[in-house]
Amino acid sequence: MAQHAKKQRRNRLLITILSVLGFVSLLSWSWIILNIPSVSKNAEGFIFKYFPRVMTVYEKIISSPWEKTASAITDGLARASEDKNNDKSPDSSKSSGESSENTSTKTDAADSNQPGRPSIDLRISEGPKYNTESDECYYVITAMVTGSPEPVVKFSKDDSGGSLGGNKAQINLKKNMKTYSLTATASNEFGTAMDSITLNWGCNANPVIVEVKVSSDIVFVNQEYELNVSATDPDGDSLTYKWSVSGGSLAADNQAAVIWKAPSQPGDYDVMVTVKDAKGASTSKNISIFVGDIVPPTTQPPATTQPPATTAPPSTTEPPATTQPPATTEPPQSSFNLAKVTGEGGFIEYGGQTNAGGNVYAGDSAANKPCAGFISFDISGLAGKTVDAATLSFSGATVYDSPLSFLDAFWINVVYWGAEPINQSDFALTGIAVQSFTNSSITCSAPTLKNELQSAINSGRPRFQVRVHFSGPYTDNDSKRDGWEYTQANINLNVTVR
Repeated sequence: MAQHAKKQRRNRLLITILSVLGFVSLLSWSWIILNIPSVSKNAEGFIFKYFPRVMTVYEKIISSPWEKTASAITDGLARASEDKNNDKSPDSSKSSGESSENTSTKTDAADSNQPGRPSIDLRISEGPKYNTESDECYYVITAMVTGSPEPVVKFSKDDSGGSLGGNKAQINLKKNMKTYSLTATASNEFGTAMDSITLNWGCNANPVIVEVKVSSDIVFVNQEYELNVSATDPDGDSLTYKWSVSGGSLAADNQAAVIWKAPSQPGDYDVMVTVKDAKGASTSKNISIFVGDIVPPTTQPPATTQPPATTAPPSTTEPPATTQPPATTEPPQSSFNLAKVTGEGGFIEYGGQTNAGGNVYAGDSAANKPCAGFISFDISGLAGKTVDAATLSFSGATVYDSPLSFLDAFWINVVYWGAEPINQSDFALTGIAVQSFTNSSITCSAPTLKNELQSAINSGRPRFQVRVHFSGPYTDNDSKRDGWEYTQANINLNVTVR
């Protein structure tokens, strides 16, 4: 009997030791696995909620001397049993029927009332805010913690990379990932507490202003021009508009396109438009417009005032290259250079010389007057054609002094003065802006060029005509030429038609 009793005690001791070792091993591996974010995100809340005493037992085991292990296990399991009974009480459970945009779930460390035990409360300290550059909606979350020593906070995600500090995290939501459940733990030697919050896309994206345009790229005092804004809203909201100008007047200020009467004094003026969506988000854009002091004539001068024929070369069609027939006898191939009507081009010095048939020059003159160049292309043979591509090139410029030291840019714009030589009244024609350049070697393939050429063909015009000029102050008053000059032979409009 004595041997049998001794054997039973030995077996019980062995079973106890193996149980303790197995229990410790299970907890150790569980704790390691919980440090994997993808696992902790889904499992940690469940374990902390339903088995808080298990974590307490484990903490006591690893922090206590071996002789205290047995009492730690007994104490922890007893408390776990009590918690299980308490959890059955109706008053101890939270209602899950309620929902909100951002929801929170919290689990405190066991014996949270005990001094030193950690607690954690996640709060939104910033957001939701929309980041236009990254097209993201972001939140900044602050972990409010208590406990001594100071608990260490770990977040399941932090898009700031820790730059906000140990107790803050930034969560970026994208349109293809509009929700995220953030989990955070606060741990010290007395235990671990957890809180989680579900963040949802709550941002209203700002409208996007695509372009602000003026109906002409050259603007004069006391004349009317259309201001137009093109804008979109990423959320599809309806948009409203508000314009303001630093000079002149607006016929209306609350439409996408408004009429602006330029001021009576020359100079630089600001035009601003603000686009707002139905939820109140807004975007503004400001452009600067130079208004010149030249008042264009209201009527064309009669034919008798045209320069005499002896002052300009005859209006003849420039002979095309031997490999390129003129437009009027277009060959089967679809790509070619349009023929120029050299006698209709040239340049105009405002209030000075009209150089019809000569070189094309833009800048200012030695008399400190602005100059604009003109080119005329024969499109009489393109009736019924469809333009697939158009490229306008300028090469071999003669550069006088330093025009870009006071001027802004070299502009190409489409105008129309008819099948005749240029005259002074053509200087102030309203033009359609195509593209600007700051280099004298120019290749322009802007869609506006092709579209305007097609429009001229469809309208039955015999000519497609272009003006070039510099934007900015008309002159630097140095009594020297500042500009770019091209021979008409070095200006070509290559088109592809069908």
